Amino acid sequence: MSLIQAILVGCVAALTQLEGDWLGECKFREPVITGFLVGLIMGDVTKGLMIGGALQLMWMGATNIGPTAGLDIGSGGTIGAAVALMTGSDLEVAVAFAIPVAVVVQMMNILKMTAFSGLMHKADAFIDEGKESSVIGIHFLCGVFTFLIYWGFTFVVLYFGEGVINAIVNGIPAWVNSGLSAVAVVLPAMGFALLLNLLWEIKLVPFFAIGFIAAAYLGMDMVGVCALSVAIAAIMYMLKKDGVAQELAPAAADDEWED
Repeated sequence: MSLIQAILVGCVAALTQLEGDWLGECKFREPVITGFLVGLIMGDVTKGLMIGGALQLMWMGATNIGPTAGLDIGSGGTIGAAVALMTGSDLEVAVAFAIPVAVVVQMMNILKMTAFSGLMHKADAFIDEGKESSVIGIHFLCGVFTFLIYWGFTFVVLYFGEGVINAIVNGIPAWVNSGLSAVAVVLPAMGFALLLNLLWEIKLVPFFAIGFIAAAYLGMDMVGVCALSVAIAAIMYMLKKDGVAQELAPAAADDEWED
């Protein structure tokens, strides 16, 4: 990996940490986005997007509930896709690196937030004193430090650790690769299961059945299923809109009669 590529990929990983702070909830941290950007930087958009999409399926059901620590999918997806593209490997290598990196970076995030807690007390004092500009300064200072921490981590791992990464990838036994390939196939299903565990309701069963029938028995791909879903949603919206209009029409006629 060249110096410029390592710098740019590091910027992608660092920007995923600013989502929710500086960037708002723009979904920049999602693997399908970071995979596309990493592929663009490393000259293989198609493969980067495919790896990002596969990691997205794996992590789409991952969520933080209460005080539990989740996985940092932004850095994990970015570095996983970069390692796979850098070594010319497939999804199993991306998974092998993405999951441990996501765990390590989440621990880094906990340490970072603990370190920033001292600044929060200072911010509270500035608020009591009415020093708005100082509070804004602390906000941006934390953002700059966050960017530098995660950019530096990603840059060092990818640029200076390329030899180690290649040695690890080349030293993975065939049976481990086979196991990782199986895991890569199972994890998307687990991601969907985690997502369904949060969203499952009896009234949604017919829609899941329609999607399953379209994919399993009609042979439709994801684009076709998505197009069918949009069509069903549009029909439901129009029926609901017409129903509301019909309910309001008698009321409007009564009002005119009273006038």
